[in-house]
Amino acid sequence: MIQRIQTLYLAVALGLMISVFFSIYATYIPFTVLTGAVSVLLCAIIVLFKVRKIQIRLCIYTSVVLLAQQIWMGAVYFKNRADVSFSVTTIFPIIAIIMVLLALRAIASDEALVQSYNRLRPKSKKK
Repeated sequence: MIQRIQTLYLAVALGLMISVFFSIYATYIPFTVLTGAVSVLLCAIIVLFKVRKIQIRLCIYTSVVLLAQQIWMGAVYFKNRADVSFSVTTIFPIIAIIMVLLALRAIASDEALVQSYNRLRPKSKKK
């Protein structure tokens, strides 16, 4: 469902996380594995557009993993300040968290809209 705004938010977050693969942190294998896992989660969220409740849960899990990754990247940066240079891709997980949270908000509003439609529909009578 490419026309939905949450898909665009998630696609931007996925693009940011894919670009982290080509950063200085890509030489460190655990960061690469974690970035790959987040990218797979973002792809799963995009594909599961018909199951909004699972999409909401995956958005929450992904934002927690992204936050943990950013904290870990910051700890590695401050621990090895002389060896590791600061690059723009270092802040991409923060931007991805913001995009995932915006997508979460849009998915939740879609779910609320569908629930309101379900309350208005008459229940079918069983014969």
